Amino acid sequence: MLLNTDFKTQGNKEGVLYIQLLGDFLIEYNQNTLSGEKVHAKQVWNLLEYLIVNRKKETSLDTLIEILWNEKEVEDPANALKNLAYRLRNTIKKNLKLDSNNCIVYKYGSYAWNTEVPCVFDVDLFEDYIKEAEKPSIEKSLACDYYYKAFQIYKGNFLPQSEYKEWVRPIAVYYQRMYMKVCEKLCELLMEQESYDIIEEVCRRAITVDPFVEINHVNLIKALIATNNQKKAVAHYNEVSNMFYDELGVQPSEAITKLYKDIINKNLDFEKDIAVIKGDLAETNDVTGTLQCNYEMFKIIYRLQARAALRNGKSIFIALLTVTSKNGSKIPSNQLEETLDNLIHTLCSFLRKDDVVTRYGRTQFLLMLSNITYENTVKVLNRLVNRINKSEIGNKVEIYGQMESIDPLELGDYKK
Repeated sequence: MLLNTDFKTQGNKEGVLYIQLLGDFLIEYNQNTLSGEKVHAKQVWNLLEYLIVNRKKETSLDTLIEILWNEKEVEDPANALKNLAYRLRNTIKKNLKLDSNNCIVYKYGSYAWNTEVPCVFDVDLFEDYIKEAEKPSIEKSLACDYYYKAFQIYKGNFLPQSEYKEWVRPIAVYYQRMYMKVCEKLCELLMEQESYDIIEEVCRRAITVDPFVEINHVNLIKALIATNNQKKAVAHYNEVSNMFYDELGVQPSEAITKLYKDIINKNLDFEKDIAVIKGDLAETNDVTGTLQCNYEMFKIIYRLQARAALRNGKSIFIALLTVTSKNGSKIPSNQLEETLDNLIHTLCSFLRKDDVVTRYGRTQFLLMLSNITYENTVKVLNRLVNRINKSEIGNKVEIYGQMESIDPLELGDYKK
């Protein structure tokens, strides 16, 4: 039985500070809250942030000055730091109704957070739950509960408003990696329990944290398949494919692709009447342009055409269109997506209904032209490139094309 967990409900004792660092930075004490919204002085908040995170050590004045100010930003940094610490103590006292002198201590030329003040940190509980879950002798059901508690505590990345700071970045990466491992381990245990709804919850939240960790997409698609949500699974696969093409210029992993193929195979119902199957196979919309598909489907169509070429003696032609900026710089994402949307519309209106087009990489399209001669293919590709480059699209980017033919004689392996 998985339990809802909020670190601030761990007894909710009077006189205890509850400090959240994951997803946001805030402090609660006896129903009082101190957050970034209440502290308008940025450097006061920065000092509190650093002392809290580095609470297990004393920080010298020189280190704090280096963290808080750029070189020569203030004339008297030591005095500026002293004033900043004074303002921080007042901020704590005002917002939390707490004796701030007990929280921020100064000794031997260093400032530090007083570790003797009773505190509950979400990051500490997060790590404690993981340690409990990973004990060798623990039962799987109990390990699952601990992983789920750790999952719930992770409200978001470590100090997200300060992730640009050099001293924050490695800590944020550390906790994010730990969180992704929690999600992976948790899903493994939930798969054994067939708790697919919770797996979907876990994966979708993990994907919002980092959409490029593929295991979360794999587990989400598995959960959708297990609950007979094939349409959602296919839609998610297409979404992932487009994202990886757009942002990374690569295809999804073999694990994700295999799941997609399994969806297609398992979606056939052989008890249907042949007329129903025919209607299911037919295109639902009017056929007004070129066939668009994802790259996996493009490969299947390509191989089918290659096999057919053995019998009819005709060649098929593959064309690659690449989008580049006119000055050689990287095309901004917002401009690129608008350009590619316009480009695909142009391709579908220009090419024939029996041609095929797919997105390939971040800035490329693959075309399959069949039942056409080499000379006509060259003419079609040249006219298409010229048309695009002379259009409104060509004012922003430049398109160039490459072409290859596959001769049936090279396809001898298909005879086996």
